Amino acid sequence: MLEIVRQQMVCIVAPGWAGGARLSEPCRKALNHLLHDVAVVHFASIGLLPAMAGDANKRPSLLLELAVEEGFRPYDLLYRLVYHPDGAMWALFGTMIVPNVAEPTAQQKQQLLEKLVSWHSIADGGFVGARDRSVRQIEMEKDLLDQTRVEARNLKSKYGNDRTAFALALSRWAYANPDFGWAATPAPRSYWRGKGAGIGAKLAYPVAAIVLWFLLLGIVWALPRAYNWFFGAPGGVGEAIEHAITRTTECLFTMSWHGLLAIAIIVFLVWLFLVPLPAQFPSWRRWLNSVQQELDRPTETLSSLATYVGGWMIGVPLLLAIAACAIAYTFAPLAYALAPDYMHQVIEPKLPKLTGLQITGIAVVAIIAVLCIGALSYRLNRYFTGLSRKFFHPLEEDVPRAQQIHPSVERCEADLVDGTQHMFSLTELRGPQWWSAWCIRVALRIVTFAGRVFFTQGWLGNAPGIHFGHWHIIDNGRRFLFCSNYDGNFGGYLDDFINGAAVGTTLAWRWTELHPRAPALEGQPGIANPRSFPPTRFVVFRGVKCELRFKSYARDSMLPHLYRFDACNRTVDQINLATGLRDALFGERNEHNDDLIMRAIET
Repeated sequence: MLEIVRQQMVCIVAPGWAGGARLSEPCRKALNHLLHDVAVVHFASIGLLPAMAGDANKRPSLLLELAVEEGFRPYDLLYRLVYHPDGAMWALFGTMIVPNVAEPTAQQKQQLLEKLVSWHSIADGGFVGARDRSVRQIEMEKDLLDQTRVEARNLKSKYGNDRTAFALALSRWAYANPDFGWAATPAPRSYWRGKGAGIGAKLAYPVAAIVLWFLLLGIVWALPRAYNWFFGAPGGVGEAIEHAITRTTECLFTMSWHGLLAIAIIVFLVWLFLVPLPAQFPSWRRWLNSVQQELDRPTETLSSLATYVGGWMIGVPLLLAIAACAIAYTFAPLAYALAPDYMHQVIEPKLPKLTGLQITGIAVVAIIAVLCIGALSYRLNRYFTGLSRKFFHPLEEDVPRAQQIHPSVERCEADLVDGTQHMFSLTELRGPQWWSAWCIRVALRIVTFAGRVFFTQGWLGNAPGIHFGHWHIIDNGRRFLFCSNYDGNFGGYLDDFINGAAVGTTLAWRWTELHPRAPALEGQPGIANPRSFPPTRFVVFRGVKCELRFKSYARDSMLPHLYRFDACNRTVDQINLATGLRDALFGERNEHNDDLIMRAIET
């Protein structure tokens, strides 16, 4: 499932670029014609990556970014591009294969294809905003939306404010138009954006997996008994096998429900800590908010330091103790099965024997203790309001320098001001690089899974307007490349991530840094002084919440593009609106669809 998402976003990093900082106009036109004709590429961009410090070859690498429709293997995509009759890929990469050859032979094209395959990198993690849409579908739905708005203006005087009649008239017009016969089929949707979009469907998978696991254990446990019932009591070897199967399945069964119970208790404690207690006690709620603020605070104030030290002295040991208890409880049946005599004779006599009434009493006492702590905190807040106000004073961010925008990057943003924006970000992995690469890949798989299963409507967390965002670990695990195609402007784009997807963004970049590097070519940005990603606390806190430092870090990492292709030039909202109009016009007549039609023509 994640492989499908990752294969939609491909980067080709070709080392040893000997060309200039601009592509010729014939090359641009050939690329435009190629990508329009192939008609499976949503976005394409070309840029130059500076050579790494210490590399013998000081030439930059040519980067080609491709965001394509779902379902294409990279080899199939590259084959289409290389063997297109226009030869645009040869014009771009041919000099790296065989210099001074204008018309390549079939063997040279195959050589280029093999080279591109060796240079290509599918995304280590990515997010697709307008899901399940082909380039052709977006264009056709755009035409449907535009023509429907024209027809709506013609019908406005006839139907006025009668929304139901107005929507019905537009639906009849669309049905009668032979050009829209394709729209009678509902717009395609993947499982997670269609039938699997509900929370029930998402929960059904883990529940089904648990049920199947217990069912499998039951079947394995019953097999020896079924054999005995059919063929009679087994001999000595058969009894030993039956005994081993029985003990193993019973041990696995007990471990499984122990593990489920431990997870359920941890989930309940987290829920109790974060939901009922803050709702019941304002002081508890304020304390939680202040802890979150202090962990994200970029300056070392007294309150921030106290929260940090308290987290290490109380929070981390408490979490480790809970995890240790959960693990011990889960694997206790295994220890009992491996050493039953030792458990009976040594460990069991030392374990407390508690009745159900005693366990219930302990739970009640614990709840009362928590409530008393909350009440005490509330009283202290009331009596020491001045000290409390001083402790929780608003944060001030200390930034050594403002954002520095290189003129080449600024020109690229200005060129795209009326369309979908784009960015290249190149950073280095922090040492040890193998460890940073592993941590980043784990974080990116989580982000990719969340985007595929939960955030299916063009929002990643609370960050809207992302068409294709993808991350690549390149240069043998030494550098980290981020490519994004997004709506709006760069400042608002980063604000959406800071305020809406801070944890995922911090996880994606916390193992990176900026090393000094020379510009790829004259007129392109370089880095004079090393920079580190804003420091984090407990893996996911601070980081991007150091807003100005993070924006400065992001700006310093950016590279300009030499070429840009946008197949549809539509925002995510416009794409979703056109798809919704298609389904509403040709779906059943109800108030919901009527509202969708009116919203589409009035937007």
